[in-house]
Amino acid sequence: MKPYYEADGITIYHGDSREILSSLPSVDLVLTDPPYGISYETAWRSRSDSLRTKIANDESLDVVAQVWPVAMSLLREDRHWYAFASPRMLVEAWRVFTPKQILCWDKGDRGTVGDLSAGFGEAWEAVMYGMKGRRNLFGPRPRNVVRIDWSGAMDPVHPTVKPVDLLRKMVGWSSQPGEMVLDPFMGSGTTLRAAKDMGRKAIGIELREEYCEVAANRLSQQVLGLEFSP
Repeated sequence: MKPYYEADGITIYHGDSREILSSLPSVDLVLTDPPYGISYETAWRSRSDSLRTKIANDESLDVVAQVWPVAMSLLREDRHWYAFASPRMLVEAWRVFTPKQILCWDKGDRGTVGDLSAGFGEAWEAVMYGMKGRRNLFGPRPRNVVRIDWSGAMDPVHPTVKPVDLLRKMVGWSSQPGEMVLDPFMGSGTTLRAAKDMGRKAIGIELREEYCEVAANRLSQQVLGLEFSP
């Protein structure tokens, strides 16, 4: 199996996780932003915008449910995992992931969507957190609500991109330098960028080649000024 990209301990595979995962080595952290099962399509981008494209396999959590047991089989004992999930799909996501806790990513005022006149702004997303065996978190005990102001317009490379600052926190809480991070739904490579920034190795898998290329370009940069907090 030939990697799409490989450098500095970071590897990208272009393809379907269901076909690739079984051939991968063991890992020390699984950190991923999988399809939410909500048939997401952003409304604020123009119809000619390439990032208005629907998310692959987002009609349900069926594909995620197929991938997750295999990803967990690769996770070493006494290691952590994180998976983003929609607040609208908490019951379904709980059945797939069976987390230890649900964390709240507070996106601030920039993250409000939905009914603008008769509904509350949806300014948070869920993060399923769990572990295989037991491992203490590193550093001071974090809160289960993490505030990082964000909207996709701040990093327009993928319809549902996450801030690298947020993923760096998770990498730091749950792994040590030199350990291996896995993202089986890589998207534009934010998890891999966070892993590289924190001195970890990483493996990412992405179904769409254009996002593999975006991720490879992001990883080739030494410093991404947009993504680093002062």
